[in-house]
Amino acid sequence: MLFDVLGLVDEATARSIAFAVHALDPQARITANLDRGRLRVDSGLPEGDVADALRAAGFHAIPAPDHPAGS
Repeated sequence: MLFDVLGLVDEATARSIAFAVHALDPQARITANLDRGRLRVDSGLPEGDVADALRAAGFHAIPAPDHPAGS
């Protein structure tokens, strides 16, 4: 699943986001594209649960449309 995350601009923010997602699913694979502010989460969790966790951690995240180039 892909998310556009406002403020995803550096590695520190990416680590904070990863911590929030891993609190729900320690096995989730997370890839951050800092240039685009885009986050890819590979997890068995529903997209809404991941989005809620990101918002609860203080990140404005909205689902992003999937595209051939990935994140």
